[in-house]
Amino acid sequence: MGKYIVLTNKNTFQTILDNDGLEIVETYHFYFFEELKAKYTIAKVLDENIKIQLFETYEGKDYVNYINIKFFEKFDTIEAARNELNEIVKASGNSEDSLHSKLVKSDEVAV
Repeated sequence: MGKYIVLTNKNTFQTILDNDGLEIVETYHFYFFEELKAKYTIAKVLDENIKIQLFETYEGKDYVNYINIKFFEKFDTIEAARNELNEIVKASGNSEDSLHSKLVKSDEVAV
């Protein structure tokens, strides 16, 4: 099992990062045409039995889901997780759009 996962926070849903089974490593902001679209956090898995809490508001209702860590893609190294983030950015649009998208390392933790 890999040691690192990539978690996403967007306007449409929030991944709760405050979890004793995770150690936050770094956060990246994804911009598309200078608009912040998502925050990605690489976290080290400290406990393979944890659940990740996802919070979503949809059509005026709040939903909370608890997803077992085994359902997340895992990476053996931080570099592999970073490579995945770069692939996400590349896949965000066509070649013209890639000129307008960027991933920026942040000093703040995504919330």
